[in-house]
Amino acid sequence: MARSTPPRPVKAPRPRRKPTPRVEAPCHGRVLVVDDHADTREMLLTILKTEGYDVAVAEDGEAGLQSYRSRPADVVLLDMVMPRKDGLATIRELHLEFPDVTILAMSGDTGGGFRDVLAEAREAGAHLTLRKPLEPWVLLHALEGLLQGRRSRAHNGLHRTA
Repeated sequence: MARSTPPRPVKAPRPRRKPTPRVEAPCHGRVLVVDDHADTREMLLTILKTEGYDVAVAEDGEAGLQSYRSRPADVVLLDMVMPRKDGLATIRELHLEFPDVTILAMSGDTGGGFRDVLAEAREAGAHLTLRKPLEPWVLLHALEGLLQGRRSRAHNGLHRTA
């Protein structure tokens, strides 16, 4: 004997939801990445853009200076070992032209020889130094600290003295 199935209740179609406009996260700040390795520049660009930063990139110190002159950044993320114009010369030139520049220097140089380029970067005026390879969370935490310090100095009218 065949069973008959009871009729299914007819569901009313659900009203279509209006698409919510995509709200872009506020920009955390502008960062200029200066590194001679294309892979490193691309990785940093991806990490920083994903986290809401406005990012510009340059392949060496000379291109970094030109970029900063045309549109200053809140923080310059600067590799120390590069051809043409290295990080040390770039730090010195940036400070001569822009005394309030905020620089985070980075290098994979272990300092095993007679020279520690990150110590030289600090002496030349880098606000913070990091060793490569960079951990993304360390980089982001360091950038946020530098940006908060920069905002605090601007808000309170303070300035950095040597």
